[in-house]
Amino acid sequence: MSIQLKLVQLRKKIRANKKKITDAIIAEHSAEMCIICGSQDQLTREHVIPQWVYNRCTKRTFETTTNGIYQTYNKTTLPACKDCNSNLLGYLERHLKHEFERVDVSHQEFTHETLELIILWLETLEYKFQVLDLRRNLNKVKGAEYIPFIGKIPIAMFQGSMDTSPAKVFSNFRSALQVLSVKSKADRLNSLCIIHTINKDFHFFHSTNNFIFIELAEFGIAFFYFYKQSFDDHSAATESAMKIVEDHYAETDT
Repeated sequence: MSIQLKLVQLRKKIRANKKKITDAIIAEHSAEMCIICGSQDQLTREHVIPQWVYNRCTKRTFETTTNGIYQTYNKTTLPACKDCNSNLLGYLERHLKHEFERVDVSHQEFTHETLELIILWLETLEYKFQVLDLRRNLNKVKGAEYIPFIGKIPIAMFQGSMDTSPAKVFSNFRSALQVLSVKSKADRLNSLCIIHTINKDFHFFHSTNNFIFIELAEFGIAFFYFYKQSFDDHSAATESAMKIVEDHYAETDT
């Protein structure tokens, strides 16, 4: 079956079940149901960041943006039914991994179809982080004294600023699932930056509802994607992205 037929199945599942999923997760953040179709049958554990990104190294960690907690990828999972996990999301990842192996971005470009698939994949990561942030409690605000009652509030409530309202958080969550059902990503191409990299290790940082950077050393490639921000031309996006990347690396080195 072609990748496009798989994506038709994915979009149909999301459109048919998105209200059930969002209503259930908003009511009970830790609801044990597939985060894609809402099924409670044949649940598996979907990695927020795919295993192959880390070469299945269980010691590798990534940092959450809200309170600086490091966690290993293998323990950072969400419920997904077997079909959505392996057959649909897994198929998309396997297809893209093949493209990453096939295309040398130092002198080749991805097709527009592949670029749209990359955007869809990065949007699935954003959606999973939105769900994850709702499920996790805030352990400690970085640089601040721990306040016990705040610890019971989901991390999602602290996205962007301390005055983020629950209504806004839930709206972002609904939107993150909705965009996965949008067929064409053509109008988002300027917001995706493809970067050739010679770094030897994986790097990742993410700002909820804002942007994502993921560097895949194995393939000599990195992606920076602005989830909401649009640009008139690709050079403006690249300039903005590289400034954020350089600032992040500078903070990491200090």
